[in-house]
Amino acid sequence: MIPDNFNKIPRIPLAPLYSPIEKMDRLSSVLKGAPNLYIKRDDFLGQLVWGNKLRKLEYTFAQALSVGCDLIITCGGIQSNHARTTAQIARRLGLDCILVMNGSEPIQPAGNFKVLKLMDVKINFVSDSLMRENEMKRLADEMTAKGKKPFTIPLGASDINGIPGFVNAMRELNDQEEDLGITFNYIYHPSSSGGTQAGFEAGKRLFDRNDITITGISADSSREELASRICRICNPFFAKLESDLIIREEDPDIYTDFIGEGYGIPTQGSERAKKLFLQNEGILLDDTYTAKAADGLISHCEQGLFKATDNVLFWHTGGLISLI
Repeated sequence: MIPDNFNKIPRIPLAPLYSPIEKMDRLSSVLKGAPNLYIKRDDFLGQLVWGNKLRKLEYTFAQALSVGCDLIITCGGIQSNHARTTAQIARRLGLDCILVMNGSEPIQPAGNFKVLKLMDVKINFVSDSLMRENEMKRLADEMTAKGKKPFTIPLGASDINGIPGFVNAMRELNDQEEDLGITFNYIYHPSSSGGTQAGFEAGKRLFDRNDITITGISADSSREELASRICRICNPFFAKLESDLIIREEDPDIYTDFIGEGYGIPTQGSERAKKLFLQNEGILLDDTYTAKAADGLISHCEQGLFKATDNVLFWHTGGLISLI
């Protein structure tokens, strides 16, 4: 059972988070080996299709404000949903924001980057994603020396501050299962910085949900990298809650077969998944995360990994503005 001190963790409500669950009968009917397929619509969350990042940032921004922050520093790629959503929330709460982005400024801004330009957010560009963390630290030191009070949010808000967002999402799911009269056997979702899967895994243990498998489909990282991140987030969080729970690196269910040539690069399978979801259910998927996770789900259906009676939930994490 979840400890009472979880409910005492500060949180800033930013949007209604009770995203709907819909059954995907038409998709199930065209997939060989498909069980009962459902979708959790976090693509509906917040203004401008903020998506699942909002869940983690409610807790992260509460922590930032509790320490007197007046400047948010975070990072991402040029089309980062996390960076764009973080910047919007900072504006909404009256905080300054600096982003560290790997790559070069696009000649024709589109999607997330176009929104950032409209907000006139300060962006520091670095040539490689491995340089982002050091640049954020440099900026934090520089801004502190100038009298600012910076708060640095890691990629995807994937740390001990953000993890309560998806623990809370598991509580939301428990309530919805009761309302729907079903129990899910699997959750399929995209996994990259590890924070979403860490929250699911923590919630699974805190709510005694050993009956559900959390399946992360990697968008870029190796299994070893993802499993290590999940443990580095979960175990300090359990300790913070004074819980004796623990997660080991061999525990998370992670698949890396659907990455293809790399982060944000579509594959033949992800393109097929986008068409199947759109043509059968009218649901849009993005190239970076959800299309690859959907490819994993579809492939596992066709490989016969499920029983016909299984209830499988695809957790749509959002990110659709990158398609614009």
